[in-house]
Amino acid sequence: MPDSNARSSIADTFTKLLRLNLAGGPPLVTREQLMAESEAHIARTARKATSPEQLIATQILANPTDFRSWEAEHERLMAAVARPNRIAVQARALLSTAFSLVHRRALFEYLRGHARRGMGRRDLIQHFHGQKSYSQAVVAEHSNYLRSSASLICAEHFGTTILVHQAFGSPFRRYEHLYAEYFRSYCDSYLTPQSKTEDVSDSMRALLPHLKRDVLDVRARLLAMPTTAPPGAPSRR
Repeated sequence: MPDSNARSSIADTFTKLLRLNLAGGPPLVTREQLMAESEAHIARTARKATSPEQLIATQILANPTDFRSWEAEHERLMAAVARPNRIAVQARALLSTAFSLVHRRALFEYLRGHARRGMGRRDLIQHFHGQKSYSQAVVAEHSNYLRSSASLICAEHFGTTILVHQAFGSPFRRYEHLYAEYFRSYCDSYLTPQSKTEDVSDSMRALLPHLKRDVLDVRARLLAMPTTAPPGAPSRR
């Protein structure tokens, strides 16, 4: 009976064979490759002209603690992207990860864009964070926004280069805008008292299921799109 070292060696060999992608398709992308390119891309983004992406990259790189937190979290995300044994499935896993990053940063974007102050802001933070200290929750949301945005910068870069999926680019922008509209409507309806402007409140709440269905429909359509560029399309590498 083979010992544990032999079994481990067999398992390692099998994993390496999967990584070779013997079906003849494009080579699989490893977690190590994704991490190395992520760090390089964040560094490149920080050197670009002023833009929202440049500001995110600069803030992540400026604080060693923030960078280590992002790096650890991002590595878990990239490990999940690299896990499938087919490149097309890796590309779809990347797209699913990008969707989750859009969702994770939505609350801070709403708070920043709609300038909620006073009890309304506190009520919304409590709704999502429970009984956690208000100041701690706001700091946590800001940190989550930075990490999620940095990872999304990398995911979108990969989606047009090494793990090409047609959903990245304009289709993905549409999903971001649609989800932001749904999340804004959800928060607005939560913060609008039913006793005040009841007609407006009821109409907002009635609209939410339709917006949610639109979000889910667009997400399903994007996931169903081909993972490679159509023939004759210009390269986005």
